[in-house]
Amino acid sequence: MSECQEHGGVVAVWAEHSAIGHHYEELLADGEALAWTEPPFGETVHPGEDDPDHNPICHCPGPTPRAFCMECAGCADCDQCRCLRPTLL
Repeated sequence: MSECQEHGGVVAVWAEHSAIGHHYEELLADGEALAWTEPPFGETVHPGEDDPDHNPICHCPGPTPRAFCMECAGCADCDQCRCLRPTLL
């Protein structure tokens, strides 16, 4: 049984969308209100530098490049590194 069925069903739904996220509220038949917020479409829960997947150097997923070159400070995996023999970290 879902949470809404346990409480008697959803009577009203309210949603507000803005650049900083989406806020939803549901009023249940028993008078209880459920509320939650979601990030904007395409954004993570922690956007920017606080994001666990934020990588300031290249587009490799994760917090660090896959093949970081110590000579040019570029990513050999993303073709940023143009060194003949890169010294990889």
